[in-house]
Amino acid sequence: GSRSRGMVMLFGLSRNTPNKFKACTSQSVRFFSVQGQDVFVQKFGGTSLGTPEKMEKVKNIVQKFHGENKGQVVAVVSALSSDTKAEGTTSRLLAAAAAAVNGGEFNTFLDKIEDTHMDVIYGLLKGKENRDNTKAYVISELNRVRTFCESLSVIQELSPRSHDLIIGCGERLSAGLLAGVLRENGTESVMVDLSDAFPNGLDTGRRGYHLEAKKTFKPLLEPLVNKGVVPVVTGFFGRIKGGIIKDIGRGYTDLTSALCAGALGAKQLQVWKESDGVFTGNPTKIEKATLLNLVTPGEAAELTYFGNEVLHPFTMGCCIEDQVPIAILNTFKPDGQGTRVINAEKEELAKRPGKFGIAAVCSKSSIPLLNMTSRGNLEAHQYPSKVFEAFARHKVKADLISTSMSNLTVTIHESTSKSQIDAVVADLEEFAHCELEMNKAIVSCIGVGMRHQKGIAAKVFEALSEGGVNIEMISQGASEINIAVVIDAEDMNKAIHLIHEEFLER
Repeated sequence: GSRSRGMVMLFGLSRNTPNKFKACTSQSVRFFSVQGQDVFVQKFGGTSLGTPEKMEKVKNIVQKFHGENKGQVVAVVSALSSDTKAEGTTSRLLAAAAAAVNGGEFNTFLDKIEDTHMDVIYGLLKGKENRDNTKAYVISELNRVRTFCESLSVIQELSPRSHDLIIGCGERLSAGLLAGVLRENGTESVMVDLSDAFPNGLDTGRRGYHLEAKKTFKPLLEPLVNKGVVPVVTGFFGRIKGGIIKDIGRGYTDLTSALCAGALGAKQLQVWKESDGVFTGNPTKIEKATLLNLVTPGEAAELTYFGNEVLHPFTMGCCIEDQVPIAILNTFKPDGQGTRVINAEKEELAKRPGKFGIAAVCSKSSIPLLNMTSRGNLEAHQYPSKVFEAFARHKVKADLISTSMSNLTVTIHESTSKSQIDAVVADLEEFAHCELEMNKAIVSCIGVGMRHQKGIAAKVFEALSEGGVNIEMISQGASEINIAVVIDAEDMNKAIHLIHEEFLER
């Protein structure tokens, strides 16, 4: 029962079972059921798992949906996290790797990770055998990372593959932990490790990669579900060509859960978070923001991209294709209605609080704005292509674009580094005068009901103008579900309140 550190044996499904990942089957059928019961895929974020009390709530949620006359659950988990990402397992793993590469002390970060997981083990696992097995697994995984960090301190370089080897530990730990907690409480469960699901590498930039992923995941999950076992799946899957963070991003567990749901034809994908669902505005900034009982997949995708982190963008495409309904729910209010992401009928959408078809307002700040005017040394048809060739060459992502014959204005995604921006501007100066402003904000009105609404854009601009907000750029896509404006960052909070008050409060 002591909490000493040491080398121990693995338990559960091992990463050293590649035969389980090589099977290939046909695409999934929709609404797969086991003995007449529906399959629910539940995704749990790291902050829903980070303490014994939180893990207990997650266990209760799984058991609420799993069992005879209830359904079959597949749980997909992120790495344990506290209330701040900096103190989460993934951030600490990355900090340990960076320290190792720079010849620094890395064990301190790993010790903190171990302590967090041991708190859950000793808080929730009372059976000696289960506790010892789970504890042994956690220590073994962290010892793998310690050994790997020692190697990094010698080679002093972190490749994308090494990066993935480090961060994948976080999901392996949380999956092993939740599986142990479920077993402790009478629910048969095993950890399913997807770290080596694609030994030859999966290219997420290739069209159809998700079909290959689903074919790989299905034979791993389906036999367990058929037996009534709860698979607890690592949100991390590998190997990803170029690295999972670079190619997919930090929200990769959302994508994993969507792929699992598609592979099994799940009745519903449940995304359990620390918020009640999707609101008409950011409830931490807008006091009168209200919960939306539903949003469409298109709205969810726009909200995610323009400031309201609903789901990872790749997730929406997978669920739309597989016709898997999504529910966004609160781990700490498991009986709450949450927000459904579905293709709703017009009548149902009309019941939402917004006027003129606007469902929500969202915003993001720290946006660079780049205005480019042609120097006249290129033909009109050559100018735009040269601009975006330069953007592609330096991997600079544009959010919004406004264009005329000789002028192009773009907002640059906030994840782009200043060095990338400087490099692309240097190339662009050969054929364009460039003006760069760094501290802008994008405010977006989102809603499928805005389609074919006459004068809605003018109403938005009037509300902002009367409130004293100057608009520097306007953009509306062909889908007509997003009207976005670029303003000074210092006016952002005023702008979202003006729009919310005018269009989203009844």
